[in-house]
This record gives sequence, structure tokens and C-alpha cells, in this order.
Amino acid sequence: MSLSRNPSPGTAARRSLLADLLAALILTLLTFKFAAGIGVVGFIALLLLLVLLPWIAVEATVHKLGRRRKAQRARSRR
Repeated sequence: MSLSRNPSPGTAARRSLLADLLAALILTLLTFKFAAGIGVVGFIALLLLLVLLPWIAVEATVHKLGRRRKAQRARSRR
């Protein structure tokens, strides 16, 4: 079965509509796939951010307090 060389205007319109619908379906599926992937990655990144930010803040605070204690000891020895 082959496509006719001179289709009627109605047949050409239906073929064009079918091609447009297939292209739209492919773009929709690709969009959903990428959006879902970004959503999963974003969710995991948010969880990591919520865990790592307090951890970094605690380490910075401990480091800062350690420097203050060292500075106070150095002053008291003078």
C-alpha cells in the first residue's frame, strides 16, 4: 500500500492533521518525561539542601566558637 501522488484536499488535510497529532503526542510525552525527571531531581535536591544547610551552619558555629576560645586563651596568657 502506497500513498497516492495527488491526494484530494480532504485526504491531504486528514494526513496533515494526523502528522500534527503525532508530533504533538511525541512532544507531550517528551515534556512529561523531562518534567518528571526534573521534579524527582528537584525533590531530592531539596531534601539534601534541608539536611546539609543545618549541618553546615552547626559546623560553622562550632568552628567560630573554637576560634573565640583560642583567642581568649591567647589573651589570658599575655
